[in-house]
Amino acid sequence: MRKVIFFTNGLVGIGGAERVLLEAVQYFQKKDVKVKILTFVLNKDALMAYKDKVNIDEIVSNSYFKRIVNLRKKLLQLQPDLIICQSSLDCMYVYLAGFGLNIPYISYIHGSLFWLENEYLKYAVIHKPVFTTIRNSVYGHKQFVPRKVVLPLQKRLFFDAAAIADYLAVRKAKKLIVLTKQIQWEVQQLYGRKAVVVRGCLDKKLLNYKKKTDIRKKYKIAAKTKIIMSIGRLDPRKRIDILVKAFLQLCEENIVLLIGGRGPDKERIEEIIQNSKHKDKIKMLGFVKDEEYFDHLAGCDIFAFPSWTTSGIPTYEALALGKKVIWTTEAEEPVLTHPNVYVAEPTVAAFVAAINKALNSSLHPKPDLREHTWEKYFGKLFLIAEKASR
Repeated sequence: MRKVIFFTNGLVGIGGAERVLLEAVQYFQKKDVKVKILTFVLNKDALMAYKDKVNIDEIVSNSYFKRIVNLRKKLLQLQPDLIICQSSLDCMYVYLAGFGLNIPYISYIHGSLFWLENEYLKYAVIHKPVFTTIRNSVYGHKQFVPRKVVLPLQKRLFFDAAAIADYLAVRKAKKLIVLTKQIQWEVQQLYGRKAVVVRGCLDKKLLNYKKKTDIRKKYKIAAKTKIIMSIGRLDPRKRIDILVKAFLQLCEENIVLLIGGRGPDKERIEEIIQNSKHKDKIKMLGFVKDEEYFDHLAGCDIFAFPSWTTSGIPTYEALALGKKVIWTTEAEEPVLTHPNVYVAEPTVAAFVAAINKALNSSLHPKPDLREHTWEKYFGKLFLIAEKASR
């Protein structure tokens, strides 16, 4: 395995999936594998601190057909030993572009079609037998995925055809990798393929981290005041509004809420805060720089994660730093049973109860997360990739 392509149809946001991709590229490069990232849409901000550490090509195309044609040209030019996709939709592009080229590919599936809000393939005829079963299996699916959508006939036929291509592409992948058993089950339902669950997302330096900046001093927060924190993309699916509303019901307590991040839900969240008489107890931090991120986690008392997801990198990072964590019932992780983890339905009332319980409970010794580092995770991925490339 000398040359590997990491393919993603778009690299535009700053989030967990992007971090997994970029960390994986660095790991493969350390193994003396020549790596190139290919994408159709690139926002250089999404490269974060990795900008100068990765080799990336943007394939500019203005139609689906040209995307496939131009991707095929790149594959013929680069002749990789393996392609690593980042989703089922990436598999579809690689399957169509690589038809007849006999280039093996594997794929992460961080979230099935049901975790992609505006993806209409899940409404296709091919997925109709399992649609309701999957939708009813997770609280957030019922919240964010409508029971049905009305589309013009031409679009519906297009998505029915694309769903078949997506199905065949996932079926042809040499291996599928998921983070949790929930996603494994959804992939089995949608594609009749059993994916392998591989977990891990921690920078190993967090296991013995010493903070450099005291965020209490930085934000002028008194020593006896408890800090609740959330850092991530401000997006409706992250449900920061749930956290804010729950926090505002507990403001008689000696607590503050710090919210880091930026995104399309920022104005709505700020409006909720500004309309409250306790707005002085909530600080919107904006984008938290990479070099300050771990210090922010290390400085809080409780890290709250109301996001619609079965996993979460920030929650593991907070646990590794010895913090209490509030997670939703949608999560599927082995650490959920640890006494520093408080699980709640993603509703205001449930988060009020969880925050209250976390504030009034003892802090326990942090869990042993040595098996959850990036090195362990990508070591397993590398073995899967080597086998697939042969």
